[in-house]
Amino acid sequence: MVWEDSDHSRKVILIGIDSATWHVLLPLVRDGRMPNVGRLMEKGVAGPLRTFKPTLSPLIWATIVTGKSPRKHGIRSFVTLKPVGCRRGIPELRPRQMSPWFRRLYRYGGLAFLKRALLRTGLLKRVPMGSNMRRCKALWNIFSENGEVVAVLNWWSSWPAEEVNGCVISQSVGHLIRNVRAASARDTYPSDLLSQTASFFPKDGGLPAEELRRFFEPDEDDMQKIREASFWDEEHPSPLAMLKFDYLTHKYLGRASTFCQSRYQPDFLAVLLSVDAVQHFFWHYMEPQHFKGIDPGDVDKFGKVIERYYIYTDELVGELLREAGEDTVVFVVSDHGHGPSGELPWSGRHDKGQDGVIIASGPGIRQGTWVEGATVYDVAPTLLAATGLPVARDFDGRVREGFFSDGFLAAHPIRYVDTYETEKRGSSEVLSGEVDEEVVARLRGLGYFEGL
Repeated sequence: MVWEDSDHSRKVILIGIDSATWHVLLPLVRDGRMPNVGRLMEKGVAGPLRTFKPTLSPLIWATIVTGKSPRKHGIRSFVTLKPVGCRRGIPELRPRQMSPWFRRLYRYGGLAFLKRALLRTGLLKRVPMGSNMRRCKALWNIFSENGEVVAVLNWWSSWPAEEVNGCVISQSVGHLIRNVRAASARDTYPSDLLSQTASFFPKDGGLPAEELRRFFEPDEDDMQKIREASFWDEEHPSPLAMLKFDYLTHKYLGRASTFCQSRYQPDFLAVLLSVDAVQHFFWHYMEPQHFKGIDPGDVDKFGKVIERYYIYTDELVGELLREAGEDTVVFVVSDHGHGPSGELPWSGRHDKGQDGVIIASGPGIRQGTWVEGATVYDVAPTLLAATGLPVARDFDGRVREGFFSDGFLAAHPIRYVDTYETEKRGSSEVLSGEVDEEVVARLRGLGYFEGL
């Protein structure tokens, strides 16, 4: 659906930071240690972003870019359960997502036992939910169909990469760090984009000590563990292995984002970064008072890892901003917050539904204002209003008019359309990729699955 009378002229960047929380971020900004995010806050609006339960990233990130609930957009879980020999599958729901009667049947009627038995025997497989299962258009589809150039990197449930007016590097690419030869034509759009950015991958999957020192001071034993680390050692989840692969993934993303900005000059850029995994594994070192038996020596060594990862993330944000023009509108959002779990190995948790983060800055945005009340449903309509494209009436959120400077909406009235869903989309067919097993193993390593 193309809007010929659009006055859209402002570029926009949507930066997601999975699991970012004001609890960590705000003190760092106040101390001047996250200067890029700090400047965005000084020149724009900032505040909490209300989320929903369960705080499962694929659901919420799909809601952020579609403006719709999981029931509407169809991304209901991390994975689909696919019986061997079948083309279709069903989302693997958490018990809290089930109706009360089905939850009782699942727990006490043998369904949970049957699922575990089928997974154990290989008759049932977990396959990550793909972009083909999303039933609603994402922001990049909307911008692309309106003739705008888009670039999308690392968004949840973005594999297989969709055909757009621009480029897509799907989330699966981060799992190719250990073996780029496992790549397929569906990992990026255009398909040759992966080969163009392959040089950004570490040559041997290694992580030099000087780069580790930005997070903590490693000794030789730490370096040996890092060299041998495999994040997907599910028997012994390793914080150091997680840190290694998460950092290498972000290092690739930083360079790939700059490449895509330079080559495609996108009108709409969406990049998903993350502090989620590092918080899951290192929170007990940052706040040991919530845990029992934490070695003080480990606290001294690893207690600043989370803060320093936020600072590193701020540097990535700065790189994105340097490639953007002054007329660019910037949104920084997180899907939920984070806090201590009180237990190991996953010492950080977000299942209590803590608020996330929202920051908006750029032309037309009110300056230096703390705002309350925004929800994950409001991001898409507010972003569209900021850039001049119509807002769909069937969005589940609304435009946060308080984000805009005085007179902006009078000069640029919000325009509406009934819906962007002009044709049926979405499928329950399960598409398998080359890194499915590694994706599932990573999710299991983060404690996102029951049992097997």
